[in-house]
Amino acid sequence: MVLTDEQRPDSDQEPQIQQPPVVIRQGSGGLATVLAALLIAGSVIYAINVWSTTKRETAPGRNLERGIERLKDAAGAAREQGQ
Repeated sequence: MVLTDEQRPDSDQEPQIQQPPVVIRQGSGGLATVLAALLIAGSVIYAINVWSTTKRETAPGRNLERGIERLKDAAGAAREQGQ
């Protein structure tokens, strides 16, 4: 048999206790920090690789320009001597 609040004896004298809500924390702050650090480190390594590759590709271009300038100077000197 089920009694309602009105049928229970002394139901007015029972204090009602409010329970705080249950909070379930998910994840870990430490894991997020490690993941962020790995992403930043990876992006720095990628940027360094791109920069060094670009630097290596432009270095032969500079050497080629210097070689052309030397040839021009040598050709100009040879032409002056031939006159």
